[in-house]
Amino acid sequence: MKKLSLLIALFSIAQVISAQTSGVISYTSTTKIEIKMDNMPAGIDLSGMLPTSSTVSKDLIFNKNESIYIDGNEVKEDTEISSDDGSIKMIIMESDVEAKLYTNHKENRSVSQEDFMGKAFLIEKELPKYNWKLTSEKVKYLGYECTKATTSNEDGEEIVAWFAPVIRTQSGPGSYGQLPGAILMFSLNDGHLEIKATKVELKEVGKIEIPEDGKKVTEEEYEKIIEEKMKEMAKEYGGNTISIRG
Repeated sequence: MKKLSLLIALFSIAQVISAQTSGVISYTSTTKIEIKMDNMPAGIDLSGMLPTSSTVSKDLIFNKNESIYIDGNEVKEDTEISSDDGSIKMIIMESDVEAKLYTNHKENRSVSQEDFMGKAFLIEKELPKYNWKLTSEKVKYLGYECTKATTSNEDGEEIVAWFAPVIRTQSGPGSYGQLPGAILMFSLNDGHLEIKATKVELKEVGKIEIPEDGKKVTEEEYEKIIEEKMKEMAKEYGGNTISIRG
């Protein structure tokens, strides 16, 4: 009987350990928006009409080596913005193309499904390498003990992440990861981008599907498509353009 009880206990522990390598983490992601206006007519200032930040909900579905970062369940609607006198109106239209980012840490690659002007594109590339520095700082967040880690990206911007070692995956929001535990809090460039987990569900998630919708392009080709389209639009509208960057 004691032997049977021990086996049952060991089986229960194994189930818990297994559950901690897969699940779904929900996040809120807030990005500060930089607005640049080029060659706008004198007397027209649209900066006060435009948002200074954008907050979206995202879900990370993960297992030990793979993950997919997708839009949350919130309903997205077009936003209409008007000046005080009603003389200027703008509509910020939501895309019908769902943003998805698949990562595979074992194969060191990612596949992102991106939208530009209502068209879907697929971009496959190697995962960026992060030289993480682990610290001794710890906090409790959503019931998990998290350890602070820091690094910088290729542009020299500081990255701060708090990860939970008990959730044993290398995944995190977006392409950020490669830590010995899931990232639950993240900050880029002194808060320019802030991502915080709101809910953690440890469970079996089944097969994680790689995005397939869209035209396959390289990252360089995608950037060129955007650049050429922006030049075309600037020419069409007489050089009066508004650039919004997150």
